[in-house]
Amino acid sequence: MYRILSLDGGGSWAVIQLLTLKDRYGNLNGHEILKKFDLVIANSGGSIVLAALAENWTLNEALTLFQDKSIRERIFSKNSFRDRFFPVDYLRFFGLPFGPKYSSKRKRESFESLFKEVDKKQMHELPAYIGKDTLKIAVCTYDALNNRAKFFKSYGEDAEDYDSVRLTQAIHGSSNAPVQYFDFPARFKAKQSEIFYELWDGALGGFNNPVLAGIIEAFKLGVNLEELQIVSLGTSNSLMSNEDKENFWKWKQIAVRQRRNKFNFKAFGPQAKFFKETVLNQAKTILYQPPDTANYMSMIFMKAISYKALNDHIIRLSPLIHYDSNTPKEVIELIKRLYKLDMDLTTDEDIAALETCFKSWKDGAMYNQPIEFKVKRNNDLLFLNGDKWYQDGMDRWKAWGF
Repeated sequence: MYRILSLDGGGSWAVIQLLTLKDRYGNLNGHEILKKFDLVIANSGGSIVLAALAENWTLNEALTLFQDKSIRERIFSKNSFRDRFFPVDYLRFFGLPFGPKYSSKRKRESFESLFKEVDKKQMHELPAYIGKDTLKIAVCTYDALNNRAKFFKSYGEDAEDYDSVRLTQAIHGSSNAPVQYFDFPARFKAKQSEIFYELWDGALGGFNNPVLAGIIEAFKLGVNLEELQIVSLGTSNSLMSNEDKENFWKWKQIAVRQRRNKFNFKAFGPQAKFFKETVLNQAKTILYQPPDTANYMSMIFMKAISYKALNDHIIRLSPLIHYDSNTPKEVIELIKRLYKLDMDLTTDEDIAALETCFKSWKDGAMYNQPIEFKVKRNNDLLFLNGDKWYQDGMDRWKAWGF
């Protein structure tokens, strides 16, 4: 069998991927985990997890990337007013939450400092360093100069124009979320092609969940796709609660009624909330695109090839941030809090909430993200394909034997 590990983006929420790997493998070191797979593909937060594994950290050591506040604040290093650029500098100065907050340059420096061994090596040197020459590694980014997705890989170096880069460079580009997060594209020069790249997060190319790209890479490598076994680890997916749906409708109606009444200051609050829920959130849709879409397309594609049952090739493990009439009451307040958390979490309290999220998901108090589902009028979910519960997916993974 040909085994693929796919790691979603999601900023600090990638701590959930590490907790899932630890539940599966204990405190194993990174190289031993990577050697269990034939292809590993990652984006953004997942690419940072990949770098920790390639550095051969144990999973406990890798968890410090998100559990240690000083490390989090080195990755998400806030710009001072002086370091911001127009018009973001003045908007944030007046308390308007629009525009990038963090330094791309200091993020790069933190990766070079954290991952010292892999920073010494080009990506094509990593499989030998890890101890499995046949291992393939791919990192998703977005080429800002040519407006297209760009993958950096550990294979293909025989081509004359091969883009030889270090993994620290690739993950810097992959984790460089624009608009609301990092200020400038990640810039570096590929060693062999000598091309200068300006890169944003791979989510801009539609690969925040890179599972489908992993299947395509396997096909290009000549792998018999009927032999694929894919573990896709997410960082959560949020649906909208009934309360949020009602608020959206209420704010929209006020905005519609008051749009020509320019001096009704009492209506500014709801209109501002509607603006935030639409314009600002739409600026982040590239990062929060429904990750079930990639898994659903992958599942149908694999079904068409192998004629096996829909779930036979793919295990998707990712918490679904959603509550309905079947959700235990004791976790509803946690889920409401999780709804409000962004991807750039730096406080200990927020990371603790993510760890509680993992425990609730593992214990069956929160749903696993299905590959195919419907949302009923009362907000209950109808599960069609995929594992409804964490333990179902984990048991299938263990049954696969790796």
